[in-house]
Amino acid sequence: MTRSEQLSKRSFEEEEWQKLFYKYQQQYIRRRLEAIKYLHDGKSRQEVMDKIGCARQTLITWIDKYCQGGLKALVTPIKSKRIQRLSSEQKEEIKRMLLEKKPTDYGIDRQIWTGKIIIEVVQQRWGIELKDSRTYDILKEMGLSHQKAHRDYENSDPKVQKEFVTTIKKNWQN
Repeated sequence: MTRSEQLSKRSFEEEEWQKLFYKYQQQYIRRRLEAIKYLHDGKSRQEVMDKIGCARQTLITWIDKYCQGGLKALVTPIKSKRIQRLSSEQKEEIKRMLLEKKPTDYGIDRQIWTGKIIIEVVQQRWGIELKDSRTYDILKEMGLSHQKAHRDYENSDPKVQKEFVTTIKKNWQN
């Protein structure tokens, strides 16, 4: 059976198409949906390719997807496999580092781990450059969460703190 025959035998549900079109905002998914709708509206493949701006093989791929799985198959997102820059051993070391050590142990003048500090330490240790978003993905993969950094009073001088509080109280009372 040819693709055209398969396409014509498949029932097109306008309501489902409309829901999916509004649900999925990504342009590449909407282009797929529009292409199939145009074909069901009687446009030729060439007209659809011109209107959508896609290659012949791309349109054929979309038609095949639609014929095999319907409109739902067209809205499946593109998933590409990321090339892992960090080995599993390096990730485990990062996890131990985050849980057991502080940035000061790596020559960073801060007490709290942040995404930028993690990136800096990874760059120092292994010469690997990571983006902020990838760093947070790695934390999630390791079962760790990131949270907003807050001040660390561990290294503060208790005498200076007491003087500061006294000064604040005096200024507040005046």
